[in-house]
Amino acid sequence: MGGAAGMKRGTWRDLLLATLCIMAITLSAAGVAASGITVVSEFGIHTEAWKTRVAAFTEETAITVNVIQYPYANYLDQLTLNFTGGRPNFDVAYISGLWYPSFATAGYITPLDQLFDDPADLADIPGLDLARQRDHIWIAPYMNEIGGIAYRRDLFEDPVEKARFQERYGYELRPPQTLREYRDVAEFFHRPPDLYGVTLMGRRSIFLATHFMNRLWARGGTILDEELRPAFDGPDGVAALEETKAMFQFANPAARNYDFQEALTEFEGGRSAMAELWTTGLLYADDPSVSTVVGKASFARFPQDASAVGQRLPALYIFWGFAVSSASPKKDAAFKFVEFMTRADQQALAAPGRNIPSRLSALDSPRLRSLHPWLAPFQDVLRNVVPTPLVPLIPEGNIIMNEYLVPEISAYIAGEKPAKQALDDAAGRVERLLRENGYYD
Repeated sequence: MGGAAGMKRGTWRDLLLATLCIMAITLSAAGVAASGITVVSEFGIHTEAWKTRVAAFTEETAITVNVIQYPYANYLDQLTLNFTGGRPNFDVAYISGLWYPSFATAGYITPLDQLFDDPADLADIPGLDLARQRDHIWIAPYMNEIGGIAYRRDLFEDPVEKARFQERYGYELRPPQTLREYRDVAEFFHRPPDLYGVTLMGRRSIFLATHFMNRLWARGGTILDEELRPAFDGPDGVAALEETKAMFQFANPAARNYDFQEALTEFEGGRSAMAELWTTGLLYADDPSVSTVVGKASFARFPQDASAVGQRLPALYIFWGFAVSSASPKKDAAFKFVEFMTRADQQALAAPGRNIPSRLSALDSPRLRSLHPWLAPFQDVLRNVVPTPLVPLIPEGNIIMNEYLVPEISAYIAGEKPAKQALDDAAGRVERLLRENGYYD
């Protein structure tokens, strides 16, 4: 999700840092690039994680690394300009998993098959299967996360709250497992203005779309069927969209204008019992410099429709990783960098507070588990869902989500269209786009 993975805390400091970084590169790039490789990335906490291992990489391989960073807001544009210009000024790009299909189709990045020839890698890296298209692996997953429910463990385990919930609803208070339980728990904890039942993101953006997709997947639905025809405008899609809107009654009224940053701030501040986010949010909740709920938050799988409980269904999966430029004259050094950074030992060393490793074996690190106890339920969820990107992994995927689905979801939430009409309008545009691009006979 170009945007969803951009759950970064963009501030004015990003622009300043970018300016300083570009100035530094201008002064020193020639000398650095001549003796090593250049890696381009955005400003973000998982970039800061792998940067902590650059010195160790250079010590092990004698290959120096020059890092160029851009604010997330214009990073994709900078990458595209470099690629289309024919002479990228980097050897390795750290990119969203949603971007690589377009880059691979255009020939901008080169296959990484030689780095993942061990069959055990497929079981150890849940995102690796998503990195494969046309029988090649194009991106080496480094960070990954799952969409679900961040919740206040201290509230859910409070004996008084448990007794009150039992008395009111007739069953035990627990992280919700069904959509009905999710609604009940949100209603129970909704005590404005001090505490809201759930934090949602209502601004017209890709973040709002995650709420619709969570509920569509919870019913076993999908955006496109196996023939790549729109499949989101049926009864399950309508129910998912109507339920998305209904949940806002248990959220802060201001949530209609939230995106990821505002939602995270509300949850960090202890002002909601649950937040419909993804697991990076727990890293921030554990950060005492920004959070009032340190050690009080945990993570649960997104609730399922009652008819689907226990099934292995799709769940929002976000991943970023390393790709090697086809134009790089230093591919061997670039491959060594990618191999080093995606090793389990290096991921575990880099992760605390900044990243969620893409390798399940790295998540077993006792050090990581002690710092972030919620990694245990995260790992369990990851093993029991079908990791699914927010947008279809075809070159048109981002257009389908950002230009067709998001506006129609927003139009329904704003009361401008009935749910069925909004989804039918989006489906019609999706089918027309894919037909014009030759997907159907």
